[in-house]
Amino acid sequence: MLAFLILSACATDTTDSGDTASDLPAWQTIVANAPGAFFSVDGYAADDVFLVGADAGSGPGAWHLAGGTWTAMTGLSSGDLWWVHAGADGVWICGTGGRVEHGAADGTGFVEGITDPTLTLYGVWGPGDGTAWTVGGNPDLPADAAQMWHFDGTAWTQVELPPEAAAQYALYKVWGAAANDVWAVGAGGVALHYDGSAWSFVDTLSFVNLFTVHDGFAVGGDSSGTVLHLSGSTTWTDESPQFAYPLTGVSGGSEPVAVGSQGSVWTRGEAGWEADPRAKPTYQDLHAVWRDPEGGIWAAGGHISAAPLIQGTLVYSGDMIAPTLE
Repeated sequence: MLAFLILSACATDTTDSGDTASDLPAWQTIVANAPGAFFSVDGYAADDVFLVGADAGSGPGAWHLAGGTWTAMTGLSSGDLWWVHAGADGVWICGTGGRVEHGAADGTGFVEGITDPTLTLYGVWGPGDGTAWTVGGNPDLPADAAQMWHFDGTAWTQVELPPEAAAQYALYKVWGAAANDVWAVGAGGVALHYDGSAWSFVDTLSFVNLFTVHDGFAVGGDSSGTVLHLSGSTTWTDESPQFAYPLTGVSGGSEPVAVGSQGSVWTRGEAGWEADPRAKPTYQDLHAVWRDPEGGIWAAGGHISAAPLIQGTLVYSGDMIAPTLE
């Protein structure tokens, strides 16, 4: 059995603006230096959390927190898992080999579907009715590789993309507020919107890679961090904070939080986006973030800027003492 190095976290730094570190709960390190990097975290509640990531050689990192205990999810094929979505119709997971896994809300009974086996699927989302969208690209191709697929409850079908998106090398994430209000983002600043009938290209006025979209916000960046905010129904406004590292994860809504390279964490308040005032929760890259219904922040990552995809990390900030993953 693999033993993960469990570290403790502390928070001592303060800043001159916003909350001080002493006002906020300390970051807890749930796991550090796991064999494979972690790419996604999502869940139904603070004590019902899913974590997925890279396959370090003995199967993908896939864990479920329930009843105060982390349990490895079984029945998943080998290969990296890039995203997990906890929906009303169960758990959706996507990854390498063009595969999407759909299981029950308790993280069991996964059924695999294959789109294009040359693809890496980086994002998956469904409205909760047994259908789903997934996006990705062929990592061996420099362009014209972006793809989107749709599951109608029976079979996966490739979606014809607007030319601005089809020319890119990948779409990275898909998320929706409803079945007729879905967004996808990807390379080159591409954003697509689905109105229930068709997908259309929406100009973001940005050309940087956009890695995640969620509840009114999209983040990305090449040499520095980019944050876009959805103003109205289809207008994106640049809210990029100064001096931010590239950002790869965002949890939007009324209390948005974004994460990125070198353990960076940003939150949005009345004064705009501000760096988290506490000591960094990790110096690993953070790839994804989820704010649970109780307000807790979960951020997953590891060594993800280049191969090998190792040193999986999960950190948490909230009101409970979260169980560590051993």
